[in-house]
Amino acid sequence: MTSLSRLEKLGTIFTRVRDLIRAGVMKPADKPVWYDVMAAFPPKQEPTFHQSIDPEPLQELLYPEDKIRAKFYQTYRNQQTIDLANQSAVHQSICYRYIQEYQELEAAGSQTEEELMVATEAALAADGINLRRKGAPQKKPKVEARTPDAPPELGGLAKLLKDALNKNEIEKT
Repeated sequence: MTSLSRLEKLGTIFTRVRDLIRAGVMKPADKPVWYDVMAAFPPKQEPTFHQSIDPEPLQELLYPEDKIRAKFYQTYRNQQTIDLANQSAVHQSICYRYIQEYQELEAAGSQTEEELMVATEAALAADGINLRRKGAPQKKPKVEARTPDAPPELGGLAKLLKDALNKNEIEKT
């Protein structure tokens, strides 16, 4: 294909794909995803080889809550997994509620960022959401000590099987 290396100067990628489809070299089923969109909405200026590239960099989009979100994830562990396809799950996430509470407290009074973070953590704790800071030890569930002669407690499928066997024994008698 080295002999075809200058073809990009002769037409756009759209015209080359269009001509391949017309000639029967490319099947309509194999056309790129963008082809129909570009055919329906052609650009105002046709992109060509000689077109200059705009050297101006794109502006970054940062919202005020992005800074709060960054502080949240720097300070606290990842609290939960969020299904991004479900919009209501995003609005119920701990980080989202943290941002809302932080912004409410920030609008209510003049406090430093650290005081706002502590006040937000306390407000969420009052709602029943306990945030875990990074590096803090996790609370382990209490395990009751059992005597060595006591049988271990069964759970899950083992318990169901034992209950079914007991039920069968009771029915036989």
